[in-house]
Amino acid sequence: MSDAIYRYWGKARKDDNQQGDAYHLLPYHSLDVAAVAACWWDNSPALRHLFCQGRLASEAQMRAWVLFFVALHDLGKFDVRFQCKAPDLWLALQPVALHQNMPSVAECQGFDHGAAGLYWFINDHAPAVEDDGFGISEPPTHPFAHWFPWLEAVTGHHGTLRTAADVNAGNYRLPFDRQTFAADDKEARQQWLDTAAALFLAPAGLSTADTPPACSLLLAGFCSVADWLGSMLTEDTFHYCAAPCASLDALEQYFQQRYQHDARLAVARSGLLAKVKSQAAVGALLGKGHSPRQLQLLVDSLPVSAGLTLIEAPTGSGKTETALAYAWRLLEANLADSIIFALPTQATANAMLERMEKLAPLLFDSPNLVLAHGNARFNALFQAIRQSGHNRQGVNAWSQCCDWISQSRKRVFLGQIGVCTIDQVLASALPLRHRFVRGFGVGRSVLIVDEIHAYDRYMYGLLEAVLADQAKIGSPVILLSATLPAQQKSLLLSAYRGTEFDEAQHAALQPYPLISWVSASQRQSFDLTHLPDQQPPSFSVQLESRYSEEAAPDEALLDALVAAAKQGAQVCLICNRVDVAQHAYRQLQNRPTSGIELQLFHARYSLLDRRLKENEALRCFGRDGDRRPGRILVATQVVEQSLDLDFDWLVTQLCPVDLLFQRLGRLHRHPRADRPAGFEAPRATVLLPKGQGYGVLGKIYGHTRVMWRTQQRLEALAGAELRFPAAYRDWIEGVYQEQADDDEPAWVEEGMSLFEQDVFTKQLKARQMRRWAQQASLSDNDANERAVTRDGAQSLSLVPYVQTASGRLLLDGQSHYEQLGEYQQQEALAVNQVNVPESWRRWLQTEPDEYQRYWLEGTFNDGVWTCLSIDFRYSKEIGMVKTIPIKSQMTLGTSQ
Repeated sequence: MSDAIYRYWGKARKDDNQQGDAYHLLPYHSLDVAAVAACWWDNSPALRHLFCQGRLASEAQMRAWVLFFVALHDLGKFDVRFQCKAPDLWLALQPVALHQNMPSVAECQGFDHGAAGLYWFINDHAPAVEDDGFGISEPPTHPFAHWFPWLEAVTGHHGTLRTAADVNAGNYRLPFDRQTFAADDKEARQQWLDTAAALFLAPAGLSTADTPPACSLLLAGFCSVADWLGSMLTEDTFHYCAAPCASLDALEQYFQQRYQHDARLAVARSGLLAKVKSQAAVGALLGKGHSPRQLQLLVDSLPVSAGLTLIEAPTGSGKTETALAYAWRLLEANLADSIIFALPTQATANAMLERMEKLAPLLFDSPNLVLAHGNARFNALFQAIRQSGHNRQGVNAWSQCCDWISQSRKRVFLGQIGVCTIDQVLASALPLRHRFVRGFGVGRSVLIVDEIHAYDRYMYGLLEAVLADQAKIGSPVILLSATLPAQQKSLLLSAYRGTEFDEAQHAALQPYPLISWVSASQRQSFDLTHLPDQQPPSFSVQLESRYSEEAAPDEALLDALVAAAKQGAQVCLICNRVDVAQHAYRQLQNRPTSGIELQLFHARYSLLDRRLKENEALRCFGRDGDRRPGRILVATQVVEQSLDLDFDWLVTQLCPVDLLFQRLGRLHRHPRADRPAGFEAPRATVLLPKGQGYGVLGKIYGHTRVMWRTQQRLEALAGAELRFPAAYRDWIEGVYQEQADDDEPAWVEEGMSLFEQDVFTKQLKARQMRRWAQQASLSDNDANERAVTRDGAQSLSLVPYVQTASGRLLLDGQSHYEQLGEYQQQEALAVNQVNVPESWRRWLQTEPDEYQRYWLEGTFNDGVWTCLSIDFRYSKEIGMVKTIPIKSQMTLGTSQ
């Protein structure tokens, strides 16, 4: 070995007062990262399975290729422009003859050593272009073209994956007057390539002349995480070393020492590994005294192999436990390393965290349980879990429960169980920096997506990309829903399998409940027809329809709600708009309501107040709620999904049939013997609009044909009972069939034309976003994440405040913004801001700040904040309200 590779540093100390060497030689840092990768690989059977699945290479050979390419991840640091980012170190390492004509500071600051590493490898080994004699030349095939996907993956470890074509079009070549530097850098790169091959390929009987197998989609994220861990200088790991090795054997000894000690400590502390408990069974998740029921009995019949599993079953039938028990079996078979549970809203994710906190220890020994959404840091249970893990580990180590994992939004899927909102999963398919790290976390997991019907066509377009990636990796997916329209089901199954399904042809013939399973080559269905004693219990809902203007609750209905509550009933009124809910609540307040409780719950509160509202609803209407006084909850869609609420009577505005059934799932959710007279059986009322068209309702739910067909079926029911679970398949398939009905009014057809245009736009936007993800990377922050994971008008963030001598006083009445530290300021803003519709922008008279928040000055009076410049008001009881001018009130018949 020459000493060329030892003239380049890989890490440098930022603090001159620290003990030890001032820098870490580049070969040593590269081996540190490879040691972490090797230790992680050797201790994760599931990871090895996923990397090797479907590839014509032994496990030993695959390991060799992975470590070889990981060791090349910083190839671009063998470049004078990176080395001169610490010019004193570079001057100390290089011969005196090279001290002239150094790169400028500007050249070094903008240097991307990841992309440069890929560029230099391509050009270092590019064959010469020969003239064909006619002045036209075709570049020959690159001898290492089969390496490009591997190198693209490992050299993108700083956040952006570049392709070979991208970097060749870039300007990475050194100027002609620096060719001496270029020659030395090339010599070092070639020597490091040969050294890495000797250390990792040769022991497996391989060489650089061999062709590696297909590169896994997991490699980029795997390499990035290994690089993060291998770069963590601590008191007892990865100390810097500036002394060159005398031989290849000495370098091998260095690697083995780092593998045996430093890498083992780093991997153990990071929480990446946890042992799966054996003997997976649904009974273990149910606890003593509870036996598996209905579809839970099918868990042991499902294939123990990677595929997409779609579970369609009624609300309350045990879908969650079924999915977890099946995921447990897949983990036990080393088909995945972890579980990710994705839900539609922060509220549903918070509720799932409470369930998983009890169930996680049944699946893993000392698992890392992580909550991932925009406000996870304010969840008290999650913070308690983190603190508990920190206490177990001690102050000198990373916390067992995700101190390291949860410090970065990029690492939230690296524990054993992640509970998140769906946007966190979709981010792996979007143009965000380090999206491939999230993709790695998702790819090594059993991905469980709940309420799969709850997403719009744009989000479906992104989810299809995630499912396709899971299939390429060979990772399992479980989707949960009460039931799905045939078209949506086809999209999901086709995305994973890679071939189109036409569910509409046989949807009506499918039994219910049903579990569908598909892989690249197989399809199976599992139902309860062979278990007649375990069919889900049939139940009926007494369903009535009432007509009113804009389907709004009228005076007579509000009187009936109060009368029911006075009988002791737990009543819920679900409105499709916040302003309608607020108006109905104020109307109820004007009635004699002594002896009953009124509550209002919607999304237009600050985070602090919304959390209180949610907890109050769960305390009163939850499984163990105090049901002694009669109550009325006026709510919006926030109670539609996953919150465990139980009502005696449900009143709801018209909505699409699948969402209607979700709302009906809040009725008689738990067996109770003490329901008030007249409400012994589930009872629901659906508010329908008078006349033709849907007005504001049509803007909220644009699928006019589905809305019209839902109304047609409700009217045909004529107050009769609706029987479940038969209604799930019958109604949803009938309402969502694509062909137009012969008696469909012209206004429905016109509305469908607009809806189909909107769907096409969303599909196009999703495809464009997925293509953009291959070319660009936005900073991974809350604003960018919201912008690319959600379609349509974004909500506006308002920051109400009162100007005082101590600074701007926020809604909580305690936080003076100017007196807080930088971190505390961001925390205070997150919990005190209020999100309102984008349409409110025209009323605002100020410009947003750099985070697109609108600051509104006002006054506090009797607990009500009133804006000075616009007629906006906020209270903990009502939330944010905008008063419409008198003319608009006369037109709309309500205030916002």
